Amino acid sequence: MKTKTIPLSNFGIDDKYLAHPPKESLPEHLGLTLDYLIKIFEVKSLDSIIQSLIDKIDKKHNELIYEMFMNAIYLHDIGKVNPYFQAKKMNNLSFKEYKDSTSSSDHSPLSAKMYIEYYQNLLCEYPRKTRYKLLFIVYSFAYSMQKHHGSLSVFESFQDDNLFRNILKHVVDYKIPHFEFYILNKLLFSLLVSSDYYATGDYLANLQVDNFGTLDKEQKESLQDKFTTFLEDFGEPQGINRVRNEIFKEAEFNLLKNIDKHIFYLEAPTGSGKTITSINLALKLLESDKRLNKLFYIFPFNTLVEQTRDVFDDIFGDSLDIEVINSITPIKEEEGDYTKSYVSRLFFHSPAIITTHVSFFNILFGTSRDDNYPLWQLANSVIILDEIQSYNNKLWWYMVEFFEKYASLLNIKIIIMSATLPKLDYFLEKKDNFVDLITPQKRDEFFTSCYFKDRVEVDFTLLEEEKIDLDRLEEFFDEVKNGYQKILFEFIKKQSAREFYNQIKDRYENVYELSGDDNKAYRQYVINKSKEDKPIIIVATQVIEAGVDIDMDLGFKDISTLDSEEQFMGRINRSCKKSGSKVYFFNKDDASGIYKGDNRLGFDLTQEKYRTILKEKNYKEYYDEVLEVIKQNGLRLESGVNSNIDNFSTLLQKLDYKEISKTMTLINSQNMTLFFPFKIDLEIYRGVKEFEDERIKNYINDGSLDGQKMWESFKALNEIESFSEKKYEQSYINSLMQFFTFNIIKYKEGQKPSHYSYEFGGYFYVKNYDDFIKDGKFDRVAFQEYTGGYFL
Repeated sequence: MKTKTIPLSNFGIDDKYLAHPPKESLPEHLGLTLDYLIKIFEVKSLDSIIQSLIDKIDKKHNELIYEMFMNAIYLHDIGKVNPYFQAKKMNNLSFKEYKDSTSSSDHSPLSAKMYIEYYQNLLCEYPRKTRYKLLFIVYSFAYSMQKHHGSLSVFESFQDDNLFRNILKHVVDYKIPHFEFYILNKLLFSLLVSSDYYATGDYLANLQVDNFGTLDKEQKESLQDKFTTFLEDFGEPQGINRVRNEIFKEAEFNLLKNIDKHIFYLEAPTGSGKTITSINLALKLLESDKRLNKLFYIFPFNTLVEQTRDVFDDIFGDSLDIEVINSITPIKEEEGDYTKSYVSRLFFHSPAIITTHVSFFNILFGTSRDDNYPLWQLANSVIILDEIQSYNNKLWWYMVEFFEKYASLLNIKIIIMSATLPKLDYFLEKKDNFVDLITPQKRDEFFTSCYFKDRVEVDFTLLEEEKIDLDRLEEFFDEVKNGYQKILFEFIKKQSAREFYNQIKDRYENVYELSGDDNKAYRQYVINKSKEDKPIIIVATQVIEAGVDIDMDLGFKDISTLDSEEQFMGRINRSCKKSGSKVYFFNKDDASGIYKGDNRLGFDLTQEKYRTILKEKNYKEYYDEVLEVIKQNGLRLESGVNSNIDNFSTLLQKLDYKEISKTMTLINSQNMTLFFPFKIDLEIYRGVKEFEDERIKNYINDGSLDGQKMWESFKALNEIESFSEKKYEQSYINSLMQFFTFNIIKYKEGQKPSHYSYEFGGYFYVKNYDDFIKDGKFDRVAFQEYTGGYFL
């Protein structure tokens, strides 16, 4: 790789300037930052990626822009020559006369200014149009330098000088491709803050990082051997496994035939073994390109995260270093070293990462340093996106544009999979980077197989009655329930589920309720009950649809979207070993109240057309209509001038990081997290992983997990001096606090809530929990009444 750096002597920098106490010189820090940058480039094969990205922006001046890129990282701290910084922050005796001055000791703005001035002088002889274009790039790189201790925001507000304003006026004339330029700048910021962090940690904490969590050739081969052995244990496939095997082979065949492409669709029926198939595809991709050296598995739900982690453990055991990264999983311990453990989590140092779609979008579009640290890890990686239809469909057009650009520019291989899979390349003019791993003919064959299409009989009788009340639903249930042991009801509103549960719980044995207000322990308890050879009735909300390992005989569902109907049907006769399994659909609550602004509204089972689609599994016809609605909304003019998609392009062109991040946020809500310090009887909830950790003994009181002890430990985190140790311990405590927390939505803006004892660390502590917690379940209605309707 080329590392042409500007001599520090050009800026008057020598060893008398300090970067970190007690005595690291500024040249030493900048040199160490460059060393880590080179390490990252080598381990992730970034040189050709950066070169190619710059070619898209200005091939003629590739060498110069590449030099600008590297020097923005290398020179990120040159502003530390600020004598006030040296005197006040470094206690540098060489600058003691500046100690008592009121002048600013900031260094980042000065770093950006010195970098800009250097290139202004260098470019002064260039023709005006070329000079302005190159200076626009210089300013964009300098912006990352100035923000490297904070967050990216609005590039237009970077400088007030006349030159910067003139350059911005002509931005359209530069004809810089928007997506490519945004990604180049995001990558610059990621590499800058990462290299700086590694270099700083190396000096201050003596943490030398050489292993960034990648797979080499031998490790890839070992994983393939383990996977082959795993498959051999199944023997000759029979019944439904025969069809699963055909899907497995069809997907592999089409992958290998199109191995040079970047985005692959895996559309296969619920229960067809997509997880195993996707792991095989990932291994084939890793084997096909020596540059590919990391695996990401992305899910919309934490329940799917946990299940997939178990699958990986079953297949690979200890031979694959894998880490789950989400808000409720403790940081994995690294050699008893808190700092190493924390840094490994922060930078995604495991070669296989399982995380959530929120985390993934934070990396792609987030503005903070923490969001951007792992961005460069995505380069030369394989990414599996599961249940993509669960993502906010208002963002699908923007999403697919970004997925295609990120994948092709950073050499990422993306597998998008689901049973109900929207083909998002619908929005793109060029679709040649996308591949169907199941051809249309084979797709129809697999979906209409008796093991999938006929596994569950669908009945729309109750839909003929239009809106149904709970008494009528119970009456109908009494008419058809005979002969069924395991019965599942799903409502789209929590209140309806609670009302129906209360209505039937005393009439039948083993009736349980499951909703988003139930913690993981209770959910696992109910799942375990469903596996017993006893009759059971579960009344649930949509929390049951994906990632919940249950297999029921008879289902009743309040209609919403076709995606949800298919997911629900996947919970019925999942093993395909029963006969006579049925699902009855009914219409109780208005879906528009739950799916506000969702583009799928109106395409539902109240119409005969969509009943046929659900029966025949012809989701392409359904999604073509949904995608067209999204497209028309994207093309709709705003204020009679620009369309929504044009406005988004303008955000990219102007590098409005803050608004792009806001637009691409998957979940927008005014959530408040309540903490109730009740007790959980551990004897009841056996089999929950978090309850098997030895550290839990610190929070047990009379055989119960004590919420008050958890709360006191959470507050005590502030007493831990080491930042890394605090983060490590906090991640463990958070994994247990999830059992005592519930989210509510504040919807009365401008009012100060007072319905909790006090706030601490982002949680709202409610002391009088007895009024709202019954048998470990949150009584949301009681809390609403208590607050006078302040919360939802």
